[in-house]
Formats: sequence, structure tokens, C-alpha cells
Amino acid sequence: MTNLPNGPSPVEQEQEQWREVPAATVERLNMLVRLMLDLRSLGRGSVLYLDGKAEPVLSVPVLSRRRSMAVLVVQEGGGWSYLWDSVHRTPGRSVRVAAERIAGVTR
Repeated sequence: MTNLPNGPSPVEQEQEQWREVPAATVERLNMLVRLMLDLRSLGRGSVLYLDGKAEPVLSVPVLSRRRSMAVLVVQEGGGWSYLWDSVHRTPGRSVRVAAERIAGVTR
């Protein structure tokens, strides 16, 4: 017997490790994966970054500038949109259009 307080049980420790992912993060992730697939069909690569605490970001290489461009999914009054280069937006429902525009910018 010891005078130390009881630590969390193994079940409690396991529950502490799992956190529910917000619905908005899941939607962003789904949209970025669809965009990745469309970019791939256009012959363009991309890398998805999913940090443990931040929102997902898609990185698309810009061939002519030797850099990568970040693509975000943002929620607006009218729904979800793809956003890149801080000024270009395409509605989330138009994933193919977004892929074609991004592929054109990244050449």
C-alpha cells in the first residue's frame, strides 16, 4: 500500500489519447483529398499536411518558381470554398474547376 494517489486506469488513459475530430476538419480533409485526386488526374502532384492541432493544408508545387503553393478549404456564408495564393477562390462543389485553375497557376 502506498500514500500516492491512484493514477488513471488503462481505460481512462486510452480515452485521454483519443479526441473527437471536429466536423469542419473532416469536411476540409475530404475536400482536399478530392482535390488531390483531380490534380493527379491532370498530372500534378500534391502533398497533404495534417498537423495534430492545425487544419489540413494541401501543398502544390509551383514548377516555374521552385516553391509550393498552399491550398486551403475555407467556410464562407455560401458554403465551402477552395482558396489559394490568398486571392483565388473556387466554390467547393466545383472541385474539377479548382483543380484545373490550380494546375494552370502551378506550371
